[in-house]
Amino acid sequence: MKYIFLFILFVGLLIRLILVGNTGFLADIAFWKSWSLAALDHGIVWTTYNTNINYPPGFIYVLWLMGKLYTFFGDPHDFSTFWRENNFAFLLVSKSIGIASDIAIACLIYWFFSQTGKLKKLGATLSILAGDASPSTSLRVNEQLAPSLSRGQDPQIKVHLPLLLSSIFFLNPIVILDSALWGQVESFGILFTLVAIILLFYRRPYLATFIFTIGTLMKLQNIIFIPLYFLFIFRFFDLKTAVKSIGVAAFSFFLVNLPFVLQHDLSQVLYLMTVNSDYFPWLSLNANNLWWIVAKASGMKVTDRITVLGILNAKTVGLLIFSACYLLSMILLFLKSSPRNLLLSFTFGIFSFFLFTTQSHERYSYPVIVLLLFLYPFLEEKFTNFRKFSVSKYFWLIYLLLTAAIFLNIHTGLILNYPENGANILTRLTTPTLTIANSYFLILLFFLLLPFVFSQISWVYPVVCCLLFVICLTILNSAYLIKGSVSLTSFKPTVAKQDYGSLQIDRSVNSYSGWKSWNRLSSNYFYFRRGFGTHANSTIVFDIDKKFKKFATDYGIDTEAGTPSSVIFKIYGDEKELFVSSKMGRFDFPRHVEVEVSGVKHLKLMVTDAGDGINNDHADWLNPVLFK
Repeated sequence: MKYIFLFILFVGLLIRLILVGNTGFLADIAFWKSWSLAALDHGIVWTTYNTNINYPPGFIYVLWLMGKLYTFFGDPHDFSTFWRENNFAFLLVSKSIGIASDIAIACLIYWFFSQTGKLKKLGATLSILAGDASPSTSLRVNEQLAPSLSRGQDPQIKVHLPLLLSSIFFLNPIVILDSALWGQVESFGILFTLVAIILLFYRRPYLATFIFTIGTLMKLQNIIFIPLYFLFIFRFFDLKTAVKSIGVAAFSFFLVNLPFVLQHDLSQVLYLMTVNSDYFPWLSLNANNLWWIVAKASGMKVTDRITVLGILNAKTVGLLIFSACYLLSMILLFLKSSPRNLLLSFTFGIFSFFLFTTQSHERYSYPVIVLLLFLYPFLEEKFTNFRKFSVSKYFWLIYLLLTAAIFLNIHTGLILNYPENGANILTRLTTPTLTIANSYFLILLFFLLLPFVFSQISWVYPVVCCLLFVICLTILNSAYLIKGSVSLTSFKPTVAKQDYGSLQIDRSVNSYSGWKSWNRLSSNYFYFRRGFGTHANSTIVFDIDKKFKKFATDYGIDTEAGTPSSVIFKIYGDEKELFVSSKMGRFDFPRHVEVEVSGVKHLKLMVTDAGDGINNDHADWLNPVLFK
């Protein structure tokens, strides 16, 4: 069977090499070129300051490696060649990271599931495809069967499962699409997580944590697994091991970020780890999920600051739904911290992140199809309440449907941007109606995974998670529901632009330069706790969703402004002018205005420079309040 496995590797690698020449997702490849050249020429730290990189610091080492490998094929400073879209040498170099990770994961699967003795100790159920056995045939590794497996008396039972799972992974169209066609590195990121999981199973928590931390600093999506990972260590081992593992994680963090440590600049590391939290403030980045449905297949045209439930915006609601699902994953792992449930909680956590949070990429569902393969041998033979129901058949049906739906989503993300680089036959499946249908289908498949959770814990816990979600919604909407008045600072602006600095909430505009410059809002030494610090010329737009009747606010020049400052304040409701102030200067007292906003969806606040330039025009909207 090992020769068959090697043949599978050869076939899969050949397919990938054939696809390498496809220019894939051109924007991503161009970023790889730019960032790898910067890292090669100027180093890790310089790259973070002088490029638009939004990847975690650890991945810059990989980019440096891309640039270094390219020097064996050509000169990266020969710009006419290096920047050519169909530069095969760079396509090969950049895609080799993902392809090598594909091979590593396939080998890891084959090796790990060949360890029948270890699988028995971990509580696995070996579902096999051997000889004339049906696909649903399963044999639990019990005391009677284990000796024959360990002696290798039945090589079919020992070999077929590793061959089956590794082949399904390596020939999976999603895996091939991501690394060899698109040119992305999802398999590179999940590889670290898988190695860490297996090391935990082999009771090597500190080495596992070292690798897991490096993986998180290489591929930021792994951050989703952190709470579950350390919870498992606490429950599977003990508190002392968990504390030591956190120490190992801290050491690993500083080791990877050593160039920044030596330059006393860990603030830049923090920036790289958080920049993506609002980098693309849209409902969905081509992810077929809940927000793709809400956006009516225009996820990258609708901001996630729109108001959807009470006074809560889409981003907040999405995070609450995800938090409820994630809490269920943590409850599962806390109550029954088995290897099976670690894999299931990781799967459930990342899938809910993909489906229910805004700003989700189409590729964020990739880990699901890998983690499920590792989960499969640990599933029970029968669901407790359905003795005649085959778990194996149920699993493979869901896996097949998930593969089709996720592949369609990722492929759609590619050809929406570069239609010439995908499969032409699938372009007909990229219509808004079909992508929305695929979104509903993926959400359905998510709920079809719940029986694997319910087989471990009571259905009461999901109900508790749902109740907590409702309670959080109610609390966050309490001011609107009970008081009937809401500070406008509770809303995130859908548009915020100004000619100097950046919009500050509850602080003056000069606070934008960092915490050392934070300052309270004030106008001619009248101080305010709530409001917006901005600068002419500025426009701030809020989606108030026709929920209010009146808007009241004070306004004035901030005390920190210089003497020449002068501005005019304006308020618009759905582009209709509701208020224009007279010209205001630095020593004018703050003023008050109230306007009717019944039926207004978009409230716009503007500050202009009064026709004499923007110098010192620090303007404040003070204590802005909406009334029902």
